[in-house]
Amino acid sequence: MKNNEEKNSEEEKKKGRRRFWALIIIIILLLLLFFIFQWKINEEKERRRLAEEYRQQQLELLIEKAQRTADSLAKLGSGEWGVGSGDADSIAKARADSIARARADSIARADSIARAARAAGARTRKTDSIPSDTIHSPPAVQSDTIPPTPSILPPSGRYYKPINLRVECGEPKCKTEISVGDSLNPQVGKIENYNQTGRVYFRAIDSVGNASRWEAATYDMASDNNCPENSFPVPVGGQTICVDAYEYPNRPGEKPRNMVSHDEAGRLCEQAGKRLCTVQEWQTACKGNSNLRYPYGNTYNQTKCVTDLRTAKEPNRSGFAEHCRSYYGMYDMSGNLWEWTSTPAQRDGLFLAAGGAWNTQNASSCNETKFSFYPQNEYSFVGFRCCRRL
Repeated sequence: MKNNEEKNSEEEKKKGRRRFWALIIIIILLLLLFFIFQWKINEEKERRRLAEEYRQQQLELLIEKAQRTADSLAKLGSGEWGVGSGDADSIAKARADSIARARADSIARADSIARAARAAGARTRKTDSIPSDTIHSPPAVQSDTIPPTPSILPPSGRYYKPINLRVECGEPKCKTEISVGDSLNPQVGKIENYNQTGRVYFRAIDSVGNASRWEAATYDMASDNNCPENSFPVPVGGQTICVDAYEYPNRPGEKPRNMVSHDEAGRLCEQAGKRLCTVQEWQTACKGNSNLRYPYGNTYNQTKCVTDLRTAKEPNRSGFAEHCRSYYGMYDMSGNLWEWTSTPAQRDGLFLAAGGAWNTQNASSCNETKFSFYPQNEYSFVGFRCCRRL
């Protein structure tokens, strides 16, 4: 009898152990299924994220190219290109039509990308047999038909030494061309030791063959600079004023001086044998011989000068923005730092500061002035440059 009870007890123990391990196996399988399910969800989220990022990148590229096309038409209308400006109404209508077509094309392409991404996601959910490289490949888009926007460096203006010209495109695998005097003799977009007064034409061709219009830059090669180092003559009110090319301490590649009161700025200029510029001198140097709104033209372009660094806490190095050069040779007169002038403001005890800072965007024109800075205070976004009469 006792043996039977022992056998039954042993059998119950074995059954208990089997039930325990069966439960452990079931729990492990459930956890494994949970992790597989979670992994599938995360993978699907990642696929959708990648598709959305690609869609956003394509949309931003299309919008950027639409803006470039609009800017190019604006240049054509304003006569900045070396071709006739034509009828203003026709140009305005062509510009509006171009923007409308570009926007419609952008929206159509974005919708196409979104539909392709949704279709790819649906196919992925139906089967796991699709290769991973197919899953992660971005959806196909329509061919690019918008030409690139070229730029030339150094920009148009007056120079006193031979310069090395180069054309930039801003797109990968872009071909650039340059031609002196007209557009009939193009060569690879670079000329060394250029020293001729006149026009230089340039254009760019992107990797799929879209060619921009020929644009023109005008150079005035002079030899009569009697101003001190890194200063150039500017005609102001019948006088010749030597204006520093860079914000104080007037050295290219260095951080310009900020955190300086109006009085200290004046003393530093005097120590250099100069003085603070008047607002008239400052603005004349900025506008150049064509009375431009910005040093580079009449239309604001956030890529030309240091004006769109919204989270910056200090200015860029002097001359860092190569395109931000006025006709007479002054850099960073739009943005980077507000600059003290010697001209009193309408409110007693205050002086005008000119040009905007690194985050003032289109409010960084040659005409931009402020009188709300207290002259005894020091500001991280206010600097200065010096002038002297020749």
